[in-house]
Amino acid sequence: MLTSIRPDHQQRVAIAGTVINAATQEGLPQVRVRITHAPLACVQDFLTILEEVLVSHPHLMAHYQRLMGERPVTSATLKLAQVLFDACERNQWLATPRPDQALTGGDGHYCFFDLPPGDYGLTATLYIPNLCQGSTHGRVRVDPSDQWLAFSALDLTLSLVSCESAIPPLNRENWLPWPSLSSLRQAQVALNQRG
Repeated sequence: MLTSIRPDHQQRVAIAGTVINAATQEGLPQVRVRITHAPLACVQDFLTILEEVLVSHPHLMAHYQRLMGERPVTSATLKLAQVLFDACERNQWLATPRPDQALTGGDGHYCFFDLPPGDYGLTATLYIPNLCQGSTHGRVRVDPSDQWLAFSALDLTLSLVSCESAIPPLNRENWLPWPSLSSLRQAQVALNQRG
């Protein structure tokens, strides 16, 4: 079960903002905002949460501990933690939302809770198959605070590009022509006469 990172400030907003469409200046819904840079204390908190989740999955826990070994926690460790969060999410092992990423709401707003102070990097990514895609990055500093409503704001502007070019061109040689309306009527009459 996923627990709060900072129980002394349970569910205190640490970073909040809006992902904005560069073309329309409106908030974008369903954009994935992921922490891509974090202070080591935050990475360690993520690892602690993962250990709590993986304890009921011994095969993954053994692999995870072998990967980590006695190595110190570094900024590269965040990538490993996110690979494990991805696996937990795919297998529905997380009881609550993962702490390293958020999805924007209908108005484009997002927030992260209970993060330790330090410098953070966020990446916002949107991909709508066969329609558009975009990605942007931003940096923000979270300062220590005991205030419930004190948070660091980071708005991100996302430029979307068409991904129609990712659709393979149609091979017109393999197309079957649409039947004409008269040939459809003739086929219907022939079927009715048979039955």
